[in-house]
Amino acid sequence: MKLNKEKMMNAVEAAKASMERNKVPGLAMAYISEGKVIHTETVGVANPETGAKVTEATHFEAASLTKPVFGKIVLQLAEEGVIDLDEPIWNYAPDAIPTDDEKGKNITAKHVLSHGTGLPNWGDAPLPLAFEPGTGFGYSGKGYTYLQDAVEKITGRRIDDLMQTEIFNPLGMEDAAMIWTGPLNRTLARTVDADGKIEVPRDRCQHSVAREPNCAFSLHVTIKDYPKFVQSVMADQALIEKIYSHKNPADHNVVWGLGWGTYKDIIWHWGDNGGFKSFVCFDPETKEGLLIHTNGFNGLQVCYDVAEYVAEYDLSDIKEMVANAE
Repeated sequence: MKLNKEKMMNAVEAAKASMERNKVPGLAMAYISEGKVIHTETVGVANPETGAKVTEATHFEAASLTKPVFGKIVLQLAEEGVIDLDEPIWNYAPDAIPTDDEKGKNITAKHVLSHGTGLPNWGDAPLPLAFEPGTGFGYSGKGYTYLQDAVEKITGRRIDDLMQTEIFNPLGMEDAAMIWTGPLNRTLARTVDADGKIEVPRDRCQHSVAREPNCAFSLHVTIKDYPKFVQSVMADQALIEKIYSHKNPADHNVVWGLGWGTYKDIIWHWGDNGGFKSFVCFDPETKEGLLIHTNGFNGLQVCYDVAEYVAEYDLSDIKEMVANAE
Protein backbone atom coordinates (compact mmCIF):
# COMPACT_ATOMS: atom_id res chain seq x y z
CA MET A 1 0.00 0.00 0.00
CA LYS A 2 1.22 3.46 -0.84
CA LEU A 3 -0.56 6.74 -0.23
CA ASN A 4 -1.26 8.99 -3.17
CA LYS A 5 0.20 12.21 -1.82
CA GLU A 6 -1.74 14.43 -4.22
CA LYS A 7 -5.03 12.79 -3.29
CA MET A 8 -4.07 12.93 0.36
CA MET A 9 -3.90 16.71 0.24
CA ASN A 10 -7.27 16.84 -1.52
CA ALA A 11 -8.99 14.23 0.65
CA VAL A 12 -11.10 16.77 2.54
CA GLU A 13 -13.51 17.17 -0.36
CA ALA A 14 -13.83 13.40 -0.74
CA ALA A 15 -14.41 13.12 3.00
CA LYS A 16 -17.06 15.85 3.00
CA ALA A 17 -18.93 14.22 0.13
CA SER A 18 -18.98 10.85 1.90
CA MET A 19 -19.92 12.44 5.23
CA GLU A 20 -22.89 14.16 3.59
CA ARG A 21 -24.04 10.94 1.92
CA ASN A 22 -23.73 8.99 5.14
CA LYS A 23 -24.97 11.66 7.58
CA VAL A 24 -21.73 11.78 9.55
CA PRO A 25 -20.98 15.17 11.18
CA GLY A 26 -17.28 14.96 12.01
CA LEU A 27 -14.03 13.26 11.14
CA ALA A 28 -10.35 13.32 12.08
CA MET A 29 -7.65 11.59 10.07
CA ALA A 30 -3.90 11.15 10.10
CA TYR A 31 -1.50 9.98 7.41
CA ILE A 32 1.77 8.17 8.07
CA SER A 33 4.61 7.94 5.56
CA GLU A 34 8.03 6.40 6.14
CA GLY A 35 6.86 5.64 9.66
CA LYS A 36 6.13 9.28 10.53
CA VAL A 37 2.93 11.31 10.73
CA ILE A 38 3.10 13.67 7.79
CA HIS A 39 -0.36 15.21 7.90
CA THR A 40 -3.47 15.36 10.07
CA GLU A 41 -6.84 16.74 9.06
CA THR A 42 -10.07 17.52 10.91
CA VAL A 43 -13.37 17.94 9.10
CA GLY A 44 -16.88 18.88 10.19
CA VAL A 45 -18.32 19.28 13.66
CA ALA A 46 -17.71 17.50 16.94
CA ASN A 47 -21.01 18.71 18.34
CA PRO A 48 -23.88 19.17 15.87
CA GLU A 49 -25.93 20.83 18.61
CA THR A 50 -23.50 23.71 19.20
CA GLY A 51 -21.65 23.65 15.89
CA ALA A 52 -18.29 23.17 17.64
CA LYS A 53 -15.80 21.97 15.05
CA VAL A 54 -13.65 18.86 15.23
CA THR A 55 -10.11 19.84 16.27
CA GLU A 56 -6.95 17.96 17.15
CA ALA A 57 -8.11 18.16 20.77
CA THR A 58 -11.42 16.40 20.08
CA HIS A 59 -11.74 13.01 21.75
CA PHE A 60 -13.24 9.98 20.04
CA GLU A 61 -13.99 6.56 21.41
CA ALA A 62 -11.47 4.35 19.63
CA ALA A 63 -13.79 1.36 20.13
CA SER A 64 -12.13 -1.87 18.99
CA LEU A 65 -8.92 -0.03 18.13
CA THR A 66 -8.39 -0.65 21.84
CA LYS A 67 -7.76 -4.33 21.11
CA PRO A 68 -4.39 -3.96 19.35
CA VAL A 69 -3.12 -1.82 22.24
CA PHE A 70 -4.07 -4.54 24.71
CA GLY A 71 -2.58 -7.09 22.33
CA LYS A 72 0.76 -5.34 22.50
CA ILE A 73 0.61 -5.49 26.31
CA VAL A 74 -0.07 -9.23 26.16
CA LEU A 75 2.78 -9.85 23.72
CA GLN A 76 5.12 -7.85 25.97
CA LEU A 77 4.08 -9.94 28.96
CA ALA A 78 4.70 -13.08 26.94
CA GLU A 79 8.16 -11.83 25.97
CA GLU A 80 8.88 -11.25 29.66
CA GLY A 81 7.71 -14.76 30.54
CA VAL A 82 4.78 -13.46 32.60
CA ILE A 83 2.20 -15.26 30.46
CA ASP A 84 2.41 -18.14 28.01
CA LEU A 85 0.40 -17.52 24.83
CA ASP A 86 -0.22 -21.25 24.44
CA GLU A 87 -1.19 -21.93 28.06
CA PRO A 88 -4.93 -22.30 28.72
CA ILE A 89 -6.24 -19.10 30.31
CA TRP A 90 -8.25 -21.29 32.67
CA ASN A 91 -4.97 -22.23 34.36
CA TYR A 92 -4.43 -18.55 35.21
CA ALA A 93 -7.98 -17.45 36.02
CA PRO A 94 -10.40 -20.39 36.41
CA ASP A 95 -13.08 -18.23 38.01
CA ALA A 96 -13.22 -15.86 35.02
CA ILE A 97 -14.07 -18.35 32.28
CA PRO A 98 -17.27 -17.13 30.52
CA THR A 99 -18.48 -20.55 29.34
CA ASP A 100 -19.46 -23.81 31.01
CA ASP A 101 -18.45 -25.82 27.95
CA GLU A 102 -15.51 -28.00 29.01
CA LYS A 103 -13.72 -27.23 25.75
CA GLY A 104 -13.55 -23.61 26.92
CA LYS A 105 -10.83 -24.62 29.37
CA ASN A 106 -8.53 -24.95 26.36
CA ILE A 107 -8.85 -21.30 25.29
CA THR A 108 -5.42 -19.64 25.14
CA ALA A 109 -4.22 -16.05 24.79
CA LYS A 110 -3.24 -16.89 21.22
CA HIS A 111 -6.82 -17.94 20.52
CA VAL A 112 -8.12 -14.67 22.00
CA LEU A 113 -5.79 -12.40 20.04
CA SER A 114 -6.66 -14.17 16.77
CA HIS A 115 -10.40 -14.52 17.52
CA GLY A 116 -10.25 -18.28 17.61
CA THR A 117 -11.93 -18.85 20.99
CA GLY A 118 -15.36 -19.91 19.75
CA LEU A 119 -16.96 -17.40 22.13
CA PRO A 120 -19.58 -14.94 20.80
CA ASN A 121 -18.77 -11.25 20.59
CA TRP A 122 -20.73 -10.37 23.75
CA GLY A 123 -23.30 -11.82 26.12
CA ASP A 124 -23.78 -12.93 29.70
CA ALA A 125 -22.01 -16.01 31.01
CA PRO A 126 -22.28 -18.90 30.67
CA LEU A 127 -21.87 -18.55 26.91
CA PRO A 128 -21.94 -21.30 24.27
CA LEU A 129 -18.96 -22.04 22.06
CA ALA A 130 -19.58 -21.84 18.32
CA PHE A 131 -16.60 -24.13 17.68
CA GLU A 132 -13.76 -25.84 19.50
CA PRO A 133 -11.07 -23.29 20.44
CA GLY A 134 -8.41 -23.03 17.78
CA THR A 135 -10.51 -24.50 14.96
CA GLY A 136 -12.33 -21.47 13.55
CA PHE A 137 -12.80 -17.71 13.47
CA GLY A 138 -15.39 -15.75 15.42
CA TYR A 139 -14.85 -12.10 16.32
CA SER A 140 -15.13 -11.95 20.10
CA GLY A 141 -14.84 -9.03 22.49
CA LYS A 142 -15.83 -11.42 25.26
CA GLY A 143 -12.70 -13.42 24.59
CA TYR A 144 -10.65 -10.27 25.10
CA THR A 145 -12.25 -9.47 28.45
CA TYR A 146 -11.62 -13.05 29.57
CA LEU A 147 -7.94 -12.54 28.81
CA GLN A 148 -8.06 -9.13 30.53
CA ASP A 149 -9.28 -10.82 33.72
CA ALA A 150 -6.35 -13.22 33.55
CA VAL A 151 -3.78 -10.48 32.86
CA GLU A 152 -5.07 -8.40 35.76
CA LYS A 153 -4.91 -11.41 38.06
CA ILE A 154 -1.41 -12.41 36.96
CA THR A 155 0.04 -8.90 37.22
CA GLY A 156 -2.04 -7.63 40.14
CA ARG A 157 -2.73 -4.45 38.15
CA ARG A 158 -5.79 -3.02 36.39
CA ILE A 159 -5.61 -2.84 32.64
CA ASP A 160 -5.84 0.97 32.58
CA ASP A 161 -2.77 1.13 34.85
CA LEU A 162 -0.87 -1.27 32.60
CA MET A 163 -1.76 0.65 29.45
CA GLN A 164 -0.88 3.98 31.05
CA THR A 165 2.55 2.89 32.26
CA GLU A 166 3.49 0.52 29.42
CA ILE A 167 1.99 2.28 26.38
CA PHE A 168 0.57 5.77 26.91
CA ASN A 169 3.34 7.32 28.99
CA PRO A 170 6.30 5.94 27.00
CA LEU A 171 4.72 6.98 23.69
CA GLY A 172 3.60 10.41 24.88
CA MET A 173 -0.09 9.63 24.37
CA GLU A 174 -0.96 12.41 26.82
CA ASP A 175 -4.68 12.59 26.03
CA ALA A 176 -5.40 8.85 25.90
CA ALA A 177 -7.73 7.45 28.56
CA MET A 178 -9.30 4.06 29.18
CA ILE A 179 -12.47 5.30 30.84
CA TRP A 180 -14.93 8.19 30.64
CA THR A 181 -14.33 11.10 33.02
CA GLY A 182 -16.00 14.45 33.55
CA PRO A 183 -13.02 16.44 32.23
CA LEU A 184 -12.78 14.12 29.22
CA ASN A 185 -16.41 14.79 28.40
CA ARG A 186 -15.63 18.44 27.66
CA THR A 187 -13.67 17.33 24.59
CA LEU A 188 -15.57 14.16 23.67
CA ALA A 189 -17.39 14.36 20.34
CA ARG A 190 -21.18 14.06 20.27
CA THR A 191 -22.47 11.20 18.15
CA VAL A 192 -25.35 10.85 15.70
CA ASP A 193 -27.44 7.80 14.78
CA ALA A 194 -27.92 6.23 11.35
CA ASP A 195 -30.38 8.98 10.37
CA GLY A 196 -28.05 11.76 11.48
CA LYS A 197 -30.04 12.50 14.65
CA ILE A 198 -27.90 13.64 17.56
CA GLU A 199 -27.64 11.11 20.36
CA VAL A 200 -27.68 11.49 24.15
CA PRO A 201 -24.37 12.94 25.33
CA ARG A 202 -22.07 10.75 27.35
CA ASP A 203 -22.33 13.13 30.29
CA ARG A 204 -21.91 10.55 33.02
CA CYS A 205 -20.62 7.00 33.33
CA GLN A 206 -24.07 5.51 32.71
CA HIS A 207 -24.08 7.00 29.23
CA SER A 208 -20.60 5.80 28.40
CA VAL A 209 -20.07 2.49 26.66
CA ALA A 210 -17.96 1.19 29.56
CA ARG A 211 -18.15 1.90 33.28
CA GLU A 212 -14.86 0.10 33.88
CA PRO A 213 -11.71 -0.06 31.75
CA ASN A 214 -12.35 -2.60 29.00
CA CYS A 215 -9.51 -3.92 26.87
CA ALA A 216 -11.86 -4.55 23.95
CA PHE A 217 -13.33 -1.08 23.38
CA SER A 218 -13.00 1.61 26.07
CA LEU A 219 -10.00 3.62 24.81
CA HIS A 220 -10.61 7.36 24.27
CA VAL A 221 -8.16 9.22 22.02
CA THR A 222 -7.53 12.35 20.00
CA ILE A 223 -6.16 12.27 16.47
CA LYS A 224 -2.74 13.04 17.97
CA ASP A 225 -2.73 9.96 20.22
CA TYR A 226 -3.36 6.78 18.28
CA PRO A 227 -0.90 7.51 15.44
CA LYS A 228 1.87 7.39 18.04
CA PHE A 229 0.85 3.85 18.87
CA VAL A 230 0.66 2.89 15.18
CA GLN A 231 4.13 4.34 14.62
CA SER A 232 5.49 2.29 17.51
CA VAL A 233 4.09 -0.89 15.97
CA MET A 234 5.44 -0.06 12.52
CA ALA A 235 8.90 0.57 13.96
CA ASP A 236 9.03 -2.71 15.89
CA GLN A 237 9.97 -5.46 13.43
CA ALA A 238 9.92 -8.10 16.16
CA LEU A 239 6.34 -7.13 17.01
CA ILE A 240 5.35 -7.22 13.34
CA GLU A 241 6.74 -10.75 13.13
CA LYS A 242 4.74 -11.76 16.20
CA ILE A 243 1.53 -10.37 14.67
CA TYR A 244 2.13 -12.49 11.57
CA SER A 245 3.34 -15.54 13.53
CA HIS A 246 -0.18 -16.91 13.95
CA LYS A 247 -2.67 -16.97 11.10
CA ASN A 248 -6.38 -17.58 11.68
CA PRO A 249 -8.33 -17.37 8.39
CA ALA A 250 -11.45 -15.21 8.65
CA ASP A 251 -13.78 -14.44 5.73
CA HIS A 252 -13.08 -12.96 2.31
CA ASN A 253 -9.29 -13.47 2.22
CA VAL A 254 -8.79 -11.71 5.55
CA VAL A 255 -6.53 -13.44 8.08
CA TRP A 256 -6.32 -12.61 11.75
CA GLY A 257 -2.91 -12.45 13.37
CA LEU A 258 -2.09 -11.71 16.98
CA GLY A 259 -4.08 -8.58 17.82
CA TRP A 260 -4.56 -7.33 14.26
CA GLY A 261 -6.26 -8.27 11.02
CA THR A 262 -3.99 -8.85 8.02
CA TYR A 263 -4.97 -8.57 4.37
CA LYS A 264 -2.61 -8.80 1.41
CA ASP A 265 0.15 -6.32 2.25
CA ILE A 266 -1.55 -4.42 5.08
CA ILE A 267 -2.21 -4.77 8.80
CA TRP A 268 -5.51 -3.24 9.88
CA HIS A 269 -8.34 -2.94 12.41
CA TRP A 270 -11.71 -1.27 12.70
CA GLY A 271 -13.62 0.22 15.61
CA ASP A 272 -17.38 0.35 16.21
CA ASN A 273 -18.94 1.79 19.36
CA GLY A 274 -22.27 2.68 17.80
CA GLY A 275 -21.95 6.38 16.99
CA PHE A 276 -18.15 6.18 17.03
CA LYS A 277 -16.51 4.42 14.08
CA SER A 278 -12.77 4.16 13.34
CA PHE A 279 -10.43 2.51 10.86
CA VAL A 280 -6.66 2.10 10.75
CA CYS A 281 -4.39 0.34 8.29
CA PHE A 282 -0.70 0.35 7.46
CA ASP A 283 1.82 -1.41 5.27
CA PRO A 284 4.70 -2.76 7.38
CA GLU A 285 7.00 -2.77 4.34
CA THR A 286 6.42 0.73 2.94
CA LYS A 287 5.75 2.17 6.43
CA GLU A 288 2.71 4.02 5.10
CA GLY A 289 -0.67 4.08 6.74
CA LEU A 290 -3.72 6.05 7.74
CA LEU A 291 -6.10 6.43 10.65
CA ILE A 292 -9.64 7.80 10.62
CA HIS A 293 -12.04 8.56 13.50
CA THR A 294 -15.69 9.57 13.00
CA ASN A 295 -18.65 10.46 15.23
CA GLY A 296 -21.51 9.04 13.17
CA PHE A 297 -23.22 5.65 13.11
CA ASN A 298 -22.50 5.34 9.38
CA GLY A 299 -18.93 6.49 9.84
CA LEU A 300 -17.30 3.25 8.82
CA GLN A 301 -18.43 3.78 5.24
CA VAL A 302 -16.81 7.21 5.37
CA CYS A 303 -13.60 5.61 6.65
CA TYR A 304 -13.64 3.16 3.74
CA ASP A 305 -14.37 5.86 1.19
CA VAL A 306 -11.52 8.07 2.36
CA ALA A 307 -9.06 5.19 2.73
CA GLU A 308 -9.82 3.85 -0.74
CA TYR A 309 -9.52 7.34 -2.23
CA VAL A 310 -6.20 8.20 -0.60
CA ALA A 311 -4.52 4.79 -0.79
CA GLU A 312 -6.16 3.72 -4.08
CA TYR A 313 -6.72 0.39 -2.35
CA ASP A 314 -9.71 -1.93 -2.77
CA LEU A 315 -11.15 -2.69 0.68
CA SER A 316 -14.12 -4.74 -0.57
CA ASP A 317 -13.00 -7.96 1.13
CA ILE A 318 -12.43 -6.16 4.43
CA LYS A 319 -15.87 -4.54 4.19
CA GLU A 320 -17.49 -7.94 3.71
CA MET A 321 -15.53 -9.50 6.54
CA VAL A 322 -16.50 -6.70 8.95
CA ALA A 323 -20.14 -6.88 7.91
CA ASN A 324 -20.17 -10.61 8.63
CA ALA A 325 -18.37 -10.18 11.94
CA GLU A 326 -20.92 -7.66 13.21
